[in-house]
Amino acid sequence: RELEPHEAVGMSNEEILDIFYGKEMYAWTKKGWKAPFDADRLRGVKLTHDLIDAKSGNVLLEAGEKVTPRQARKLADEGVRDILVSADELIGKFVGEDIINEATGEIYVEAGDELTEEILAQLTEAGVKRLPTLAIDSVNVGPYIRNTMAGDKNRSREEALIDIYRVMRPGEPPTL
Repeated sequence: RELEPHEAVGMSNEEILDIFYGKEMYAWTKKGWKAPFDADRLRGVKLTHDLIDAKSGNVLLEAGEKVTPRQARKLADEGVRDILVSADELIGKFVGEDIINEATGEIYVEAGDELTEEILAQLTEAGVKRLPTLAIDSVNVGPYIRNTMAGDKNRSREEALIDIYRVMRPGEPPTL
């Protein structure tokens, strides 16, 4: 649905991202990060990393192989539920929710931030077990809204109004 202008006022970045993007959920296990196996998402995709069953640790398909619809359906029928995801595959994805330390209130990462090696290491070290990312594949869904929000310095309506006033009346002190 389309938002009316008054509805967007006061929304957090996380709420805005929720409107435009779905989420992909990753979970930490003893073997590493895992994600739900989605046969539809893998159809026709050329694998950049080995496809590994999270339960058994077996390599289902090797890097470089193109996943046919038949292979994807066969894996789903065989009961593959979760796959292991390497840290390399997570780097460059965008976080889907603010991730905070519940005990201290420390913000580890905010919704829309790009995952880097440092951030991923920090989250792992902090014991974060759940990592939601924005479902952006850059083919069907691009990062356009997220990129626009990342470039916007204003975090509130008031800051935006002051910025507009500075442009309209340079040299005058901005006031609300």
